[in-house]
Amino acid sequence: MDSSSAAYDALLKQFERLQRPIDLVQTLHERQLKEVPARYILPSDRRPSRSLQLHQSLPVIDLAGLEDIDQRSKTVRQLAQASQEWGFFQIINHGIPLSLLESVKRISQDFFDLSLEEKQKQCPVRPGIHRLEGYGRLFDISDDMVLDWVDALIHYISPEWAKAVEHWPKTPSTYRETYEKYGEEVMGLIEKLLGLLSEGLGLDPNYIQNLINKEPLLRLRINYYPPCPQPDMVNGLKSHSDVGMLTVLFDDGVDGLQVLKDEDWFTVSPVPGALIINIGDMLQILSNGKYKSAEHRAVANKNQHRMSIVMFLSPEDDVLIGAAPELIDEAHPSLYKAIKAGVYGTVYMSEDNRGKGPLDALLLEQAKQVNV
Repeated sequence: MDSSSAAYDALLKQFERLQRPIDLVQTLHERQLKEVPARYILPSDRRPSRSLQLHQSLPVIDLAGLEDIDQRSKTVRQLAQASQEWGFFQIINHGIPLSLLESVKRISQDFFDLSLEEKQKQCPVRPGIHRLEGYGRLFDISDDMVLDWVDALIHYISPEWAKAVEHWPKTPSTYRETYEKYGEEVMGLIEKLLGLLSEGLGLDPNYIQNLINKEPLLRLRINYYPPCPQPDMVNGLKSHSDVGMLTVLFDDGVDGLQVLKDEDWFTVSPVPGALIINIGDMLQILSNGKYKSAEHRAVANKNQHRMSIVMFLSPEDDVLIGAAPELIDEAHPSLYKAIKAGVYGTVYMSEDNRGKGPLDALLLEQAKQVNV
């Protein structure tokens, strides 16, 4: 059995596991527990140390004025530098109306304010066309893994064939209209960013877009982190890098996102009205390691709930992801094995990954001497 078949079998077992009753963290919070259940407690050497956490604003990049050649060149340089040094950045003047962002936040909160029974009825966990979808806990890979302190709603925004709007929330009534509009805006923003990031690699502005233009997948994940009675003992969301090309995150302003840079964890200070962007594993492969898919995590909070609204862009399953040929020469050999997007996604989702294990597994022998 090859690795992709084994990974697919693991996903099927994962779905069977998800059918078993398990308390969601929103339910645990409503019970006003004084201690978290044992399955959420991290080993002492893996607990986030709040005394060592550093607050840092990610690079903030202004997307205004791109029609001006000099301003565009400056923005391209800023994006390339942030993608190399952080793998994360915030953008302002992104073009998405702030009123729409507020509507997205409001209807998302309205959904999570519904009763558990109503949320599960409207959005049951199910095997989607591409990956698991629905409301609940979708990433409990094994019976002995430490659980994250988070519930989530996941579904596909585009393309049309991947959408299952009959399983989107029906309450609030404006949910579908709002998220379809937001999805259109995010896709337009992503196309703009991919053009600028292509230029930052010295490639044609349409290079990345042309590679994934066969109908890329845009997946929504709304993470909901209720207050936790013992936040220092749990993960909100374990350390990981994102599997796809590019991620767009809309934060509700409550601290909790942390990014790893130079072996230090930085708590991100959100900029009002900004969107947070991060590089995915597939873009690190395509850029031959020039752009970094940074490890990040979420920490729990004792007094406030937190919500993050995240859009992930990935190519269709049959798109081969490898380093752009223009970026490879004698001095810069290819660092990663080429892999189809669907195979990489399946392997990524079938294991209890921490850090950047799936990406590191693709390193070629000549790359193991290179700091990537």
